Amino acid sequence: MTKIRTKFAKLAAAFAVLGLSAHAFADSNTIKLRVIETTDLHAYYTAYDYYSDRPIKEYGFTRTASLIEKARAGAVNSILVDNGDLIQGGMIGTWAVEDDFKSYQIHPAYLLFKAFNYDVSNLGNHEFNFGLPYLQKVVDSAQKLAGVPVINSNVYDAKTGANYYTPYIIKEHTFTAEDGTKHQIKVGYIGFTPPGIMQWDAEKLTGKVTAAPIVASAEKFIPEMKAKGAEVIVAIPHSGIGTNAPSSSLFPNQVINLTKVKDVDAVMFGHSHGVFPSEEYASTPGADIKRGTINGVPSVMPGRWGSHLGIVDLVLEKQPDGSWKANASKAVAYAEPVYDIKNRKELVEESPLAVKTLEQTHEATRAYANKPLGKIDDPLYGYLALTQDDPTVKLVNQVQMDALQNWVKENPKYANHKLVSAAAPFRYGERHNDVNGFTHVDKGPFTLRNVSDVYFYPNTFTIIEVTGKDVKNWAECSSSLFNQIFTGTSDRQELLNYNTFRTYNFDVLYGVTYQYDVTKPSAFDSRCRPSRTIGAGRVVNMQYQGQEIKDSDKFLLATNNYRANGGMFPGSGPQSVVYAALETSQELIANYATKLAKDGKAIKIDHTVNWSILPIKGSENLNVVIFSAPNDTAVGYALQNSVYPLTKLGLDYAGFQEYRIDLSKYLPENAYKPFTPSK
Repeated sequence: MTKIRTKFAKLAAAFAVLGLSAHAFADSNTIKLRVIETTDLHAYYTAYDYYSDRPIKEYGFTRTASLIEKARAGAVNSILVDNGDLIQGGMIGTWAVEDDFKSYQIHPAYLLFKAFNYDVSNLGNHEFNFGLPYLQKVVDSAQKLAGVPVINSNVYDAKTGANYYTPYIIKEHTFTAEDGTKHQIKVGYIGFTPPGIMQWDAEKLTGKVTAAPIVASAEKFIPEMKAKGAEVIVAIPHSGIGTNAPSSSLFPNQVINLTKVKDVDAVMFGHSHGVFPSEEYASTPGADIKRGTINGVPSVMPGRWGSHLGIVDLVLEKQPDGSWKANASKAVAYAEPVYDIKNRKELVEESPLAVKTLEQTHEATRAYANKPLGKIDDPLYGYLALTQDDPTVKLVNQVQMDALQNWVKENPKYANHKLVSAAAPFRYGERHNDVNGFTHVDKGPFTLRNVSDVYFYPNTFTIIEVTGKDVKNWAECSSSLFNQIFTGTSDRQELLNYNTFRTYNFDVLYGVTYQYDVTKPSAFDSRCRPSRTIGAGRVVNMQYQGQEIKDSDKFLLATNNYRANGGMFPGSGPQSVVYAALETSQELIANYATKLAKDGKAIKIDHTVNWSILPIKGSENLNVVIFSAPNDTAVGYALQNSVYPLTKLGLDYAGFQEYRIDLSKYLPENAYKPFTPSK
């Protein structure tokens, strides 16, 4: 082997004498191209938790940026894209809306994207939360001042029928082949947003824009892009993988179908907050989680909040006509994490460039987040929000009910309607991947950051008209959170179905009382579609002011615009809306606290228990398990304030604290027992 190496070295030296470089042995017909993606940053631009006012290790773009720098350093050729859901979510996004470009002409997200030379930025669904005028300011700041193109192919002007945004771009890049020669390659980028924006943000978008199906838009524009010379097509859908939804539908998760569209070379996707490739998608039809492909097309989804960086490594090959084409069989895709969940350690430091870029924004956001509004007499700990009546959800419901009652006073034709409010725990471990993602507000001063901790989204307050039957089925749909519990066995059974049911869909109804019998199957699945199971139905003992609810009873239900317009929950949909406020739910809570403070009062949580799980008689020996946050306060609160006895177990694979829950005993007096965290 040594002799061979020596001969090769002598041969290389001889070629050097003749003026030939080492690249003479390299491939002139191959270009390796790395496509890098961020998605669902949700305004988590810094590795800092403004809710608890402390640094974090698990996510944040300032850490993701270090992965970007590493990924670029490890590739001769690279391009960088963002998938969307960029400006809404974290506290910086809320501050930026309030600031409305007074401090900076460029939105904070695009200050970062300018610094890191992004090639393109797609629009997600949450970009539309703040309305079209604000979004246009963001887009203008991105394109005109930061130099970052913003694309979307499936949103149209309702009046003219023209694309509302630039549907795609084709950029000519200079890439280096394996032999060191330079080549001009045209890369086409096309973006998509979920058509569901027309339901979720109906009051902001109806009559102004329309949204077309994702796959139909791809089939319309990709041939056009190829005709204009695009040699590589990078699809950037703000869309989850999906299952068997027809490609012609408005269903938001269409990646499986999109990978079947001709000439798509890479799919950089998001929206679902999951990580692809990963074991979570091992059984997905057409998915190869070892290579990171779906139907043979390299595809990646890098989590949320900057928890991962998506990478697709393409191999471009020169064709006989001189053009270049990606060879899908040689491509791989993967997602790099910033944090090792299993071993509980950070994998990268923050990027100094990213930190410096947002230094002033970070300090301004901290000051904004700590602005006092009033006081609160109860701690708001969401550590048991999925298993019992919870103070964090109760506060939202109290505020919504107060607004609903005031509205009815001004609209007397609804005076005889029964009133109910629906709210969900928005912060309960995300997709079972964020042990810090739980609401935690200590009693005492109540600030703007506490508002965002309690109510994560900038939804708007909405009132809909429903029937008594709808109210019962609304609670029934929420019960899909629970797995069916079987008696007569000591096998481990998990109570909470976090695999297919999103915790932000677990609506708690305030104004009625009810229980869930979890030994029965739910009458609905996780998308509120009726079950065909005989005898299904978990809601029992539902009453309104001590009286049984009739199916024909007329109700007004206070909720948010996403829930009201979405049509997922029984009775919801645009046709049911009787009032759509411009005021966000966060503003509603802040104004509620401020009004009480002006009257010299603190926020008080109603300690009336609205819902509970029906105790299972003789179930002391069942092995039913739940999970919550692992920090000391969370554990202490759970063990003291659970209305069902808990036995502390270990940590699960994602770092959550597990408990055995004894559903045979119900202790309602524990729900709002005073709790003081140990110092």
